[in-house]
Amino acid sequence: MKNRSKGIIWYAIWFVIFFLLSSYIESREDDLIFKAGIESYGSFGGWIEWFSYNWGGRIIPQGLLVLLLQLPSVAFHLLNALAWIILLFYVKKDFDIEDIFSMRFVCCIFPLLIFTFISSKILTGTVFWKCANVLYLWGSAALLVAVYPLIKIIGCKNITSIDYLFSIVGIVYASSFEQAAALMCGVFLLLLLYVLYSTHSVQWQIVVLSLLAFASAYFFSTLPGNGVRLKIEVLGQLSKYDMYSFLDKVLWGGWYVIHNIENEAIFIVIMLAITVVFLMQRNRKTKDPIMIGAYIMLGYFMLCTINQIGISNRGQEQFLSKLFRLIQIDSVEFGFSFSLALRSVVHFLVYVYLGCCILVVCPDKMEIIGFSFYFCSLASMWIMGFSPTIYASISRPRFLCYFFLLCVEIRIISSVMSSEKGEWEKLVLFLQKRNI
Repeated sequence: MKNRSKGIIWYAIWFVIFFLLSSYIESREDDLIFKAGIESYGSFGGWIEWFSYNWGGRIIPQGLLVLLLQLPSVAFHLLNALAWIILLFYVKKDFDIEDIFSMRFVCCIFPLLIFTFISSKILTGTVFWKCANVLYLWGSAALLVAVYPLIKIIGCKNITSIDYLFSIVGIVYASSFEQAAALMCGVFLLLLLYVLYSTHSVQWQIVVLSLLAFASAYFFSTLPGNGVRLKIEVLGQLSKYDMYSFLDKVLWGGWYVIHNIENEAIFIVIMLAITVVFLMQRNRKTKDPIMIGAYIMLGYFMLCTINQIGISNRGQEQFLSKLFRLIQIDSVEFGFSFSLALRSVVHFLVYVYLGCCILVVCPDKMEIIGFSFYFCSLASMWIMGFSPTIYASISRPRFLCYFFLLCVEIRIISSVMSSEKGEWEKLVLFLQKRNI
């Protein structure tokens, strides 16, 4: 009873903190258009009809925003604080399934990671903008709620009826935002395949949830408004979009991922690489081919980090910069050299190798949760190569990737600590004895 009271107090404290943080969000730009939605189209139903036929499939998150904006601002701030609590609660549940960390630790450390490693220009356009907040922050929370039953199966825990019910709600909400829907479906697919591979069976409820996720994502993505907006964005933002081939868009998406991660979030990647290599070398011999590859991968990312620090502070490329140049599709230059193609392929494969190292970071099991979220996070940015809003959306589409890469960091530490619980307990006792 005492622990429960402490838990409630902690949640109340963090709710107040996030409410105060939310109070800095003011209605601006598109928020004012959404606020006038009911008045402009006669009713909420009229707004839904117009939006789904003329602008897109985000009718659930942005429809909820339309309703909230009819109320005093405090209503949005209260729900946004609740969304933060749900987000952190399911970060703990999904990425620390073994219960290594306390909820208090996650509530303290994870917001710190977000506001330290994700740039303010991305946060300004997502977390601190109402019409984007209901997509990116609330959508991330919904995604984590949606996949929780599958993660429970992997963690050998019983799934309750409440878990299924919440998962359905999360699936429907996340599906109404195309980028979160793609990431969610990717995670569902990889985790479902892993469950089938490891157990040779799967509960029918999980199959139903997976089908619902794919069907909902398909439904919202095929609403007529998506096609209308596509044409508007092509004409207004990227008139030459139809000139690019499928291969062009694949390469463009790859450039978008690597270029932006290394310009905005290289410290997230180097932190992941250092953590993975440190944890791997505890259980593998130095001469192990996988370990040798991991050291090379870490060295590559270290050089890349040095290059980015130098460029960001001096603004000029040096000899090291040539190593990290990529094929750029949207360029005045036609064609590219074999050397540039080779460097681009190597650059891409280093990221792939980091993901593979995440899969085998534990000596006794495959780390499928971290692996799935790592690659699906990168894919959520890669799909921007197939969107004419690649420039119009500015930095907003990168939030999901960076957010979930931070979640992967929590996941791999939790996974390894659970596999070596005895060793970690000895370390903790050793530090406690020396008052460290």
